[in-house]
Amino acid sequence: MATGEFTGKIKKLKSKTKKSTKIPTEGLKLVLVVLIFVVIAFAGYNVYITSKSRELLKLENEKQTAIDTLNKLFANYPGDPEKIVFVKKIQHSKSTEEIDKVLDEARAYLQLKNYKDLTIQQIKDMYGNYFSQSLKAQELVRKISGAKSKEEVDRLFKSANIKEDIKNIINKQIDEVLASGDEYYYVVKDNKSEFMSREEIEKYRNIWSLSELKTLYIEPVSQLSKVAIKISAKQCGKIPHKKDIISIYSKDGSFICYGIVNSSYVILPAISYSEDKSASSSVNEYGDSYSSSSTSSISYSLNNLPGILHATVIDRLDYNAIKEKFGKYGEKLNKIEDETQIFDENVDYFLIISIPSDKIPDIIQIDPKDMVIVVKS
Repeated sequence: MATGEFTGKIKKLKSKTKKSTKIPTEGLKLVLVVLIFVVIAFAGYNVYITSKSRELLKLENEKQTAIDTLNKLFANYPGDPEKIVFVKKIQHSKSTEEIDKVLDEARAYLQLKNYKDLTIQQIKDMYGNYFSQSLKAQELVRKISGAKSKEEVDRLFKSANIKEDIKNIINKQIDEVLASGDEYYYVVKDNKSEFMSREEIEKYRNIWSLSELKTLYIEPVSQLSKVAIKISAKQCGKIPHKKDIISIYSKDGSFICYGIVNSSYVILPAISYSEDKSASSSVNEYGDSYSSSSTSSISYSLNNLPGILHATVIDRLDYNAIKEKFGKYGEKLNKIEDETQIFDENVDYFLIISIPSDKIPDIIQIDPKDMVIVVKS
């Protein structure tokens, strides 16, 4: 083969190779468009992912802030089970709006709960110590606790006749105390004490206000403590009688306590009495005068008055005769002193009186000589 011919074939072959490896212009454009789209899509996806991550992070932060706010709202009710319910609602919220809605629900719940708590506390304050004794009060509190609105709470509160219920409880207690059958009672009201008869209590129980009734304390005289004191007539005047109500003061004028007399006695020293009688006579006969005189003495003494009583007890002396002679000795002594205005200041009285137990220390620490007793008229 000639050299020229071979060279020509080689050139043709190269030319064909070049033509076969050359990319068309339109295909190149398509490739560039696809590449640009992919780059833009990838960049957009990254922006979307970044934005979504930021939104999720912001939502999580808002959830945590809302939970912190919820903890503050429930500061006074840390153990309330509804708190956990609201926390879970916040955790499952998908948006800020949902979180805000949960917080609004929590605030509304707490406002109602606080309103119910204030109402219940008002009820307990009105009843005071009588709350635990009233089934009506406890049922009222149960209903208010389950109320769904402030209007329902108000309706329940207004429909309950609390004052009447308290009065019924107190009156029942008064009836139980009066059932003791005592004639007199120690009564404390508004920090003021006195002794009252059953009739007086029955009279005033319907007059006393509710506030007075709530401070009322009544104790039968039979359940009071008894103390014995020896006191002179100068400190007491007339001898007090059984069932007399007395006020006991210190000699400086300060009031000590009230008491009621269970029994009273006169303490007498030995009694002695003497009387002299003189008699004289004269006779004139036949001019002569004669005279005579005589003196007689009468005396008696009771040197052992307790002995007379004991002798009477063992039938050595007649009981009825002694009772007739000495019966109501104190009253008779007071009467004769009134009528003669002659007072025996040496007479002493022995009194057994009933007083409240808490007043015993006040009584025993004072010398009986420093006491003054006033009998209630």
